[in-house]
Amino acid sequence: MRKVQSWVRALLAATGALSAGVSFAGAPGGGVVVYGPDMLARVPTLSEWMLLGLGLMLLVLAYRVLRVRTNGRLLANLTLIGGAALAAAAGHSLFGDARAQPAITEMPLGSSGGGSVALNVDTLYSLVNQSGIAQRILSVTPTSPYSEDDPGIAPRCVVGYLLAPTANCYVRFADRRED
Repeated sequence: MRKVQSWVRALLAATGALSAGVSFAGAPGGGVVVYGPDMLARVPTLSEWMLLGLGLMLLVLAYRVLRVRTNGRLLANLTLIGGAALAAAAGHSLFGDARAQPAITEMPLGSSGGGSVALNVDTLYSLVNQSGIAQRILSVTPTSPYSEDDPGIAPRCVVGYLLAPTANCYVRFADRRED
């Protein structure tokens, strides 16, 4: 009899432990996004204006070299005009797609030390950095059986993405079991 009671107690304890684990891990069916402060080393780079100035200096240098070496202005002028036309055409899209915007739920990232947010399935979220310091997305983990889906809006929350203060990114988890 005593042995049966101990087995019953052990079974009840195991059931309680399992149900506690399920309720704790039972994040809203969708996924979890973990973020933390940006701890990467800063790499010195040129700003966009410095790159533009450097490009203009190289353009002037190429123009002068072509004029002197080829003994003609026609090739230098054609190269200058062709380069300007390519630069102007490459940076702009003339036509774009029109898309309806879905409802967006804002989720604040308020802890300056980092943290995590649990997200529901089939909801488009805008994660907004309200911590006052730059935050980096450390992981985007869907809970089983769901998967991460393309939110259709840029920028997408991916691992490694850096959110400046007040910046946002988009994430969505979908139920792909029917597919």
